[in-house]
Amino acid sequence: MNRKALVSVAVMLVLPQLSFAQEAPPQQADDHASATNSERVWKFSWDNRPSLRYGDLLRIDFRARLTGDLRRSEASLRDTDTSRFDIARRRIGVSGEIGGVADFQVERELAHARPWRDVYVDYHRFNGVRIQAGQFKLPFGLDENTSSANLDFVYRSRAAELSPGRDPGVMVHGRAGVLRYEAGMFAHDGDNARGNDTVRVSGGRTAAGRLLVQPFRSSTSLLLKDLQAGIAYTSSRVSAGIADLRVDTALGQPFFRPGLAVQGTRSRAGVEMRWRPGPFSVQSEFVRLTSERRGQSIDETDLPPLRADAWYAQGGWVVTGERKAKGGADEPRRPLFRGGAGAVELAARIEAVRLSSSGPGLPSTGPRAEAILPYRDRVLTLGVNWSPNRWVRVQANLVRDRLSMPTAGDFAGGALPERAASSFWSRVVRFRFAM
Repeated sequence: MNRKALVSVAVMLVLPQLSFAQEAPPQQADDHASATNSERVWKFSWDNRPSLRYGDLLRIDFRARLTGDLRRSEASLRDTDTSRFDIARRRIGVSGEIGGVADFQVERELAHARPWRDVYVDYHRFNGVRIQAGQFKLPFGLDENTSSANLDFVYRSRAAELSPGRDPGVMVHGRAGVLRYEAGMFAHDGDNARGNDTVRVSGGRTAAGRLLVQPFRSSTSLLLKDLQAGIAYTSSRVSAGIADLRVDTALGQPFFRPGLAVQGTRSRAGVEMRWRPGPFSVQSEFVRLTSERRGQSIDETDLPPLRADAWYAQGGWVVTGERKAKGGADEPRRPLFRGGAGAVELAARIEAVRLSSSGPGLPSTGPRAEAILPYRDRVLTLGVNWSPNRWVRVQANLVRDRLSMPTAGDFAGGALPERAASSFWSRVVRFRFAM
């Protein structure tokens, strides 16, 4: 679906509601019109961020985010140095509501290869059913679909890296009692699955769905109210070619991007859980991605699918007592210089990612290998987060990667391939200003 079509869908959804009015006696209609016209003037306000309102017809909130990372690692980073300072994000945008029937968001990253981030309209005229159209994240992955402003760690998990990310599409979503659902169709299988190499292939039109259950949503107990679990799935077709599938270490060091021939269905399956009782939080996720390799052997028979598995488990504690389900450390009860020192949170995460395929032959790293020797990364992340107020946040992470990967090509004579194993520590401090 191209952008013109998405805009057309959004216009068709919203405009009829803006002109809709209930039948009323002439005098009542005149009184209502007079009152409405008197209220429809532009008003400026500041509630955490600048906002413009035009009566009850339009609300526009202005957003901005600036983050900088100070990084140091025992391993080489992308620029072959072991330390550097990055301006990680310079993001501006607007969000708001149109006529009480649709929300919208337009967000752009400055100086980025893919500048447009979330650009969508979310129509909510009907109870229990919302229709979202534009460019946004596919409904897959708890960590991937958590805003970067609300992450407990500087970088997302390896499971999030296997999740699709953003793409143009249309999605139906809503809530029915304790269930929340999301289902949509998208142009591709997300920007996480493709790089800037136009020669390599990735998934085409993608169906995606996610189902969440919050069994104690109506409970009065704060201990159980926020508990939720869910499942998600995506499916797309990949044409014949070399897969554009990659996985990096936490700090962006290339870890897995082999030239493997693929063709057929690419699918993802995910299971997730989150629980945030009071100042504590527990979160876990498992993601499996498979890409078929139909007709990709040297004699054009099928090869076993390429498979990538990733999981993580993490926990956090807001030492200063703020509730995680109500803003957590981003909403300090006693901000700095206003009776306190802000909010402080401790967090830890363990995770792993493994990429391989199974087959009867000797393992190899060739593009048409039947059995691919596993690539692995096991990661431990320890973090401290400090929010002196609701606009500023400082995050410090200590990260340990342990990599294991093959180093040779095709193997003969029954010899097993060589493997390279290494472990290294990295440190990163992120400074963020957001409104």
